[in-house]
Amino acid sequence: MKKSVFALLVAASLPLSANAATHTLDGRSLTVDQLWEIAQPGEDVTIAKAGWQRINAGYKAPIHAAADGRSIYGLTVNYGALKDQRVAGTSVEDEPNFTASIKFNERQMRIQAAGVEPFISERESKMAMIIRLNQMAAGYTAMSTEGAQAFMDYINADVTPLIPSRGSSGANDLSLATHIGLSLMGEWDVMYKGERRDSKEVREELGLEPYRPFGLDGISILSNGNVAEAQNIAAVKKAEHLLDISPVIIASSLEALNGNVSPFLWHTVDTKGWPQGHEAAEGILGALKGSYLWELDNKRNLQDPLSFRSSGYILATAKEELRQAKELLNTAINHTTDNPIVNTEARDDLWYSNTPAVNALRVGDDNVFVNSGANFDNTQLAVQMESLGRALAQVIHISAWRTTQLDDGHRTNLPTYLIAKENVGGDGFANIAQSMSGLYAEAMTLTNSATLYGIPTSVGIEETFSNVNLIASRVAKMADIGYEIYAYEVLHTTQGMEIRMRDQDKKMGQGTSHLIEQYRKVVPFVDLDRTYTPDINNGIKFLKTYSAAK
Repeated sequence: MKKSVFALLVAASLPLSANAATHTLDGRSLTVDQLWEIAQPGEDVTIAKAGWQRINAGYKAPIHAAADGRSIYGLTVNYGALKDQRVAGTSVEDEPNFTASIKFNERQMRIQAAGVEPFISERESKMAMIIRLNQMAAGYTAMSTEGAQAFMDYINADVTPLIPSRGSSGANDLSLATHIGLSLMGEWDVMYKGERRDSKEVREELGLEPYRPFGLDGISILSNGNVAEAQNIAAVKKAEHLLDISPVIIASSLEALNGNVSPFLWHTVDTKGWPQGHEAAEGILGALKGSYLWELDNKRNLQDPLSFRSSGYILATAKEELRQAKELLNTAINHTTDNPIVNTEARDDLWYSNTPAVNALRVGDDNVFVNSGANFDNTQLAVQMESLGRALAQVIHISAWRTTQLDDGHRTNLPTYLIAKENVGGDGFANIAQSMSGLYAEAMTLTNSATLYGIPTSVGIEETFSNVNLIASRVAKMADIGYEIYAYEVLHTTQGMEIRMRDQDKKMGQGTSHLIEQYRKVVPFVDLDRTYTPDINNGIKFLKTYSAAK
């Protein structure tokens, strides 16, 4: 027997865990930054009253459309090339159609599951479920209230399905998201309290009622982009942190070089006028507050290599691409990637609104529609994420070049290879750039586009691709390499800074002083030649968790 919406509303309004923060999803206002925090362990969600009402209205629309004799994709007829095969009669909520719908959905969950490990992180898995639940609250998915409650039960208990990270169709998450449905059915493993567990056992342990997907629950769970959106958000947040620490790293390079502040001054950047220019430049200058670079020095070059001079503009480029990616994702998580689409609050004032073709798609009320679409197409997000990846490649490029410039004593007026004065006869950083070169090359190979490739399926009816899952993994990998290249640069910048502090009595900026102070807790000054592998790897770990001084 189906639970009433009122009962679910009452349940949703009851207090959850006393130790957990509860966040209300309304299908309209969730942001990437909020989602990232909500996806942490111990964070709970509930659905706004209006969200439950939209879920119920969205559920009813295709049911009523089917009752009117219309063929509804994924409800009364099969998927893809089998779309002419009927799976349930017009009265879907009545037997034998009710059971037939459930059996069809359960079969589809199983046969679509063909992903490739490794699994996405628990945080990404929880994000994927929150995204789908929020999209249900937007009213566009036609999911049942039972389906929404099943998602919320897992989210609030921190039960995260094991979802393969690879094996997307390139157009939607069929072979990935279906593992969420399987785990809700008790047929696929989950992570629970830090352990891989049988989902059926976990459901029994939590006292959850069996979940059987009915109606459009099946296609709404498995054929959408919520896993891809979670993967892209994880990649964006990684890139965001990398860019957040970039200003202080650039500033430290300037101090190691004895570089010029002039390219970053407000009046200089004002003449360029491009987005994020002032934000990037002021971030770099802010880290140099109190630095010796603000004093005149007749040994300072008139202008510096472009890897220093252009660093503000290149950082601004990456920050703007990041902003645009987050803006698209903010929109995506409050809308839907379903097919068919359901819209119970549609516009009805357009020139074509009352044409016969459009009127045939109406369900009862004038502003309720159920029809085919291609909302799973993520080309715009894929192209934007590739732009972010290429911008990160530019950040990596200039970091690598700054590092090699700091080895040149003619540039810095410091010992070549930043050899400490006590390291008599030593080589310093003479050969480090060689290992950095391989990482650099690895990053540059990730700049090639991957949006167009794929194998047509469903007897050729599904023949376009965005590969947004793959692109998310490439952006995440690019950010990882960014940390690695930065580890080489910071090894150099802190060495140069400390030589200037010790041997020239130079004062560093407030932000850069904080950087070197924290970095020295894990990587000591190079006073004598040594094996650098621990320094590089400790530097990578340090940078991935470093928070620049404000």
